[in-house]
Amino acid sequence: MRLRPLQKKPRLRICAADKTVGTLVKTLNGFAQGWLWLTLLLMPILALAGGLGFQVAGFALGASALLAWTADRTGAEYLRAAWPLWLLGLTFWAWVSSLWSPYESHLWSGSAIILMGLVVALLFVPSVIIGASDRVKTGLTWAVIIAGLVGTALLLIDVVSGFALSLWADPVGPGEDPIQRRSDAEMNLGRGQISYVQLLWPVAALMILRVKRGWFFALTAFVGLAVSAQFNTLSIIIPTLILAGGFAVLAWYKPRLGLILAFAFAIASVAFAPILGFASSLVDAEFMRQIPLSWEHRLRMWAYSWELIRQAPVMGHGFDSARAFDDLKFRTPDGRNLTVMSMHPHNIGLHIWLETGAIGVILTVGFILALLKTALKTCTSSLRAFTITGLVVTVATSGAATVGVWQHWWWALIVLSVSLVCLVPITAQRIGDTSKSITEKIV
Repeated sequence: MRLRPLQKKPRLRICAADKTVGTLVKTLNGFAQGWLWLTLLLMPILALAGGLGFQVAGFALGASALLAWTADRTGAEYLRAAWPLWLLGLTFWAWVSSLWSPYESHLWSGSAIILMGLVVALLFVPSVIIGASDRVKTGLTWAVIIAGLVGTALLLIDVVSGFALSLWADPVGPGEDPIQRRSDAEMNLGRGQISYVQLLWPVAALMILRVKRGWFFALTAFVGLAVSAQFNTLSIIIPTLILAGGFAVLAWYKPRLGLILAFAFAIASVAFAPILGFASSLVDAEFMRQIPLSWEHRLRMWAYSWELIRQAPVMGHGFDSARAFDDLKFRTPDGRNLTVMSMHPHNIGLHIWLETGAIGVILTVGFILALLKTALKTCTSSLRAFTITGLVVTVATSGAATVGVWQHWWWALIVLSVSLVCLVPITAQRIGDTSKSITEKIV
């Protein structure tokens, strides 16, 4: 009696299934990398247009990476650390706080639930770069360098030319106020400069890594951004660059110390933010008239935030509640009445305290500490420590005077900037003699 080859057909079916899965994984990975390439190519345009497009690009990139991960559960091992749990805990608490917020919002369709979905997607963005081949990483490196230099040049050209690029791309329409349109262009350019003050750190690292005398081009880009900010009267950029640069140089020589101090600075900017609010409440009106109106406005916002924090120090007033405290106004020197709380406190520490209370602050500090633990493991080289340190201090400094903590475009921008650091090898070796420090090369 002949025996039938029972194993033959199942093996064929298994091979066919493996081939199908492999094709699916390759397609989804290619789709995610395609979004990454598109984001890098559009990076200068997104910044020039005001940076808000980063939230769309970041979500599309993260969602495509999430789809690729569902087909192939590799490439996202970094998510096994504690910091994603702390981050999700913070966004979940912010969403829950919507229940008692005085600001009218929808629990299941408001900004808080959108932020949670965005964060879940953004968690997978680094996996796109981590899982790329060496050849693709090389191409991405040069794309980042070019996008960084082109973007900085466009920001400088636009402000020096009186927003000619912005007005050419989006001209004044029939019946539209040209003064208001110019004001919008100025605001958009400011957000673009805030975007690039973060993006330039991974750009600088990759130039130092891949380009001969890359430090020179990196310094040129930073100086170009500072000049454009000066022309746009955006006063936060230059102090941010100076402060972040000092921390970053320290991290170049002492990677561990630089990282610890940078993250400690970020923690302090959140945990001790009420001190800033209290100090602002002590400033008298006469002194405020001697400083620029933008800073007077901030001092008044911070002092008002301190009053509100004292009313609900543990649980906060709820997500987006800062938008509801818009009754208090003050008169400017030119006779206008301005709302003291302009949508948010323009300080992420005060913003977290005001809306999510001490519970939100604890979750934020826990997230930063957990992230520091990961950074100390993965940023042992001078170049990586230099980059992450500069980026962390930049985010903390710009967040202390400019953005709102829940702004979607800013979250996407931070994740994109951090993800680009994955292009720097853990044991990075720069072009030229690696025994010389960056300061020695500059001198």
